[in-house]
Amino acid sequence: MIRSTLSPLSHTLSRRGFVAGLAAAATAPVLSRPALAQAAPHVFKVGEVEITVISDGTMSLPLSFVLPKTDAKTAGDLLAARGQSPDLVAQVNVLVLKTAGKLVLVDTGGTKDFMPTIGGFADRFEAAGFKPDDVTDVVLTHAHPDHLWGAIDALDEPRFAKARVHMSIVERDFWIKDGLAESMPDALKGMTAGTYRRLKIIESQIAAAKPGAEILPGISLVATPGHTPGHCSVFINSGSQSLLVGGDALSSPIISFEKPDWAWGADYDATQGAATRKVLLDRLAADRTPLLGYHLPWPGLGRVERKDLAYRFVMA
Repeated sequence: MIRSTLSPLSHTLSRRGFVAGLAAAATAPVLSRPALAQAAPHVFKVGEVEITVISDGTMSLPLSFVLPKTDAKTAGDLLAARGQSPDLVAQVNVLVLKTAGKLVLVDTGGTKDFMPTIGGFADRFEAAGFKPDDVTDVVLTHAHPDHLWGAIDALDEPRFAKARVHMSIVERDFWIKDGLAESMPDALKGMTAGTYRRLKIIESQIAAAKPGAEILPGISLVATPGHTPGHCSVFINSGSQSLLVGGDALSSPIISFEKPDWAWGADYDATQGAATRKVLLDRLAADRTPLLGYHLPWPGLGRVERKDLAYRFVMA
């Protein structure tokens, strides 16, 4: 069971928006677990909401990619001190929610044509006893391939054809702009075109919303921009219990928490991404709201602690 003892984070973040960072983070230890590429589903409850975390696989991310502006030795020394290798292994944790007669996904995993070590969610979803046609709603934190591309099957058809797809207006409008792929750096053209094509396939299912909106009973979008222009976290509230599903706002259990000001290579806007991390860490630590991260160590669930000016991620 998960409890939040203070006011809901959705009100704190989505209504006030993100402003300049508060206290800068210093170093702090992190409690983590080994990477699990094919872990069994993890089930827990937030109030009356039953949540199942299903692994889509893992992603190996070179340090030169995730920290392009940080001295390699400085970054390597920090990771080594925490028992981590320079190449970061990121989990892909997809959520299935049972709530008020609905079956809801938060993100849909990726595909093996994007990265061969992911794309396992669809099979594991069905192996866990769920059916694609029973999914009533899909909530997308953002439209990167490892979060969106699993929504389309091998025949280029919607995998969750009966579901309404919720995402932020800013995120939808950014990725479906005609000519966007041509404006991107060469390394991102193919990915951008792939995301555009998949969003067009499910366009009629999309219900775009503003951050702060309650898109389903007890489920709200929270603006956490920077990683992408319209990136949103998802706030779940049931009775006295709550959870923030952070998407990619906090991706590394060490770097995101101990060095939130370091530019993250996958962020569309590195400055905004850093500001978002700092405010998010401050609020999660202050409100003691539990966090589930898409790329945090399996099953991604824990909390943020602060000691003086330091933050750390503590696994549940």
